[in-house]
Amino acid sequence: MDDLATSVPLFDDNPAEEDLLGVDAVASVVTRVVTSGGLDPVTVGIHSAWGGGKSTALNLIDAQLSRVGHVVVVRVDPWEFENTDDVRGTLIAQVLNELQHRVEQDETELEVREKALVKLNDLRRRIAWGRVAQVLLTSAVTLSPNLPDLVDALTPKPKETAEGGEGPQGMAGFRDQFSSLMKEVKGITKVVVLVDDLDRCLPPTIMGTLEAIKLFLSVKKMAFVIAADEDLIRAAIDVQIQGAAKGGFAKLYTEKIVQLPISLPLLSVEQAEAYIALLLCRNASELTGQQLTEVIAACNERRQAGTAPYVVAGDGTRPGPSAQHLVLAASIARGLSADVWRSPRAIKRFLNAFAVRNHLAYAAGAGLTVDVLLKLYLLELRYLSEFQLLTQLSAGERAALVTSWEEWARGEAPKPPEGVGEATRLWAATEPYLAGRGSEIERYLSVAATLHSDVRFGGAINARQLELIEQLSHASDSTRAAALEDLAALEVDEQAVIINGLYEQLTRVNDPDHVIHSLTTIASKLPMHADAIGRTFRLPAVLTILQVHHAPYLMALPDVLRHIMHADGVDPDLVSAAHAELGE
Repeated sequence: MDDLATSVPLFDDNPAEEDLLGVDAVASVVTRVVTSGGLDPVTVGIHSAWGGGKSTALNLIDAQLSRVGHVVVVRVDPWEFENTDDVRGTLIAQVLNELQHRVEQDETELEVREKALVKLNDLRRRIAWGRVAQVLLTSAVTLSPNLPDLVDALTPKPKETAEGGEGPQGMAGFRDQFSSLMKEVKGITKVVVLVDDLDRCLPPTIMGTLEAIKLFLSVKKMAFVIAADEDLIRAAIDVQIQGAAKGGFAKLYTEKIVQLPISLPLLSVEQAEAYIALLLCRNASELTGQQLTEVIAACNERRQAGTAPYVVAGDGTRPGPSAQHLVLAASIARGLSADVWRSPRAIKRFLNAFAVRNHLAYAAGAGLTVDVLLKLYLLELRYLSEFQLLTQLSAGERAALVTSWEEWARGEAPKPPEGVGEATRLWAATEPYLAGRGSEIERYLSVAATLHSDVRFGGAINARQLELIEQLSHASDSTRAAALEDLAALEVDEQAVIINGLYEQLTRVNDPDHVIHSLTTIASKLPMHADAIGRTFRLPAVLTILQVHHAPYLMALPDVLRHIMHADGVDPDLVSAAHAELGE
């Protein structure tokens, strides 16, 4: 394979403009919903975990709406004006500014345009009045030399008689006046507000944005598309409203605002493989322009038909990635853990870290092929305890371990070598085989020693998974028991994500008793994770936090107790407790 240093540049973290994820169908559905008259007004929620493609979906929706006549699109990012004194006013002002720009360009009668512009200015003054009030309440505005002007702005204005209505006296009545404006605006059938990055904001900004939508802007001819992690939004509402939210208020609040929630699916391994292949060939400039468009279209057709692999090599009559990139994409997708290959952003971060390692290997003259480097990096990333075992052995011991390891993985030996877990079987059975490559392993270990080994790229972890990690670390026996039942109901890959989160809790919390209890109970009730949990408890950093009263918990992991009995530097009282538990 060509060097990654030359064939795959680094990837930016920006949302994609092309549909590399197959979310164009979602964008089409949303576009139809917001431009139809069935729901008016309407708010659509696009939900996914961190890095799941929400912003990319908004880009595609924006592009599709741009081809629809008589639709005004307003793109807002509340995160950008989080430090303003009036979040609601800032968001509303963006909508009004875009409307004014469109009205000014309209070719309707001058009198109609002028009337609409007058109403727009009245609405803008209402916002300005509210902003001045907010400034007076939240800052040392009395030091301003313009205080008389501010006081004048705060003074309620008399009724205007020109149109028989009230003058701009704040946000009271804003919604009615805005609704009246939308009825009179000509040449516009819908205003669609695309809200991105709301889940990056602090709770007050999130609440201010939702209030602007719900209380002031949700009138006929308005549509909103909110891209956010729904769990994070509800958690922010919990924080902001506190006691009321504990009774389910946050869930009811979001359901009141969002009429149509759409969740972007997590990537499957096959989808991740296709995504990686498209990224590799695009960033390596292997395919550009119309060729790339054709390959993406063919990929989406195969994806919709369920025909994997979704991306295939070019055959001379049609464009496609090289076989080299397809092999690399398949190896990466199948080698990553679930919390990485399910998240497009996490995949990009993995590829960047992989590219950095290849650059270092190239600069150091290590001469590693991409496939060998990838296999060793996946070992370092996913199976850190086995990787650390390699680093601690001599060259001869390392060669013997790798040989027996791969023989076991291929079914040529009955059991794995000491220190190797069952979960590594697929990794070890995948080509390229490392037996006989001792010098290459040595060179990789030299490169890896210059970098921090325990690098995480997870991104698909969501608020519910985080909640389970917290519950499994909780002091309440009943809370942990309920969380264990919820954990058992999940898929194995998702269970592994949560268990990895518990590993990190072990060395972070002041009292690890409850985490240790949960992990040992999981090892007992979900035996497919017992090997990985046992390896974690044998790590030196974890052994140092184990105490005598933890020994009964570890009866579910007898190999850990035996390891304690013979490991160096372990508390003698803990060693005695291990002997007592095993009766040895």
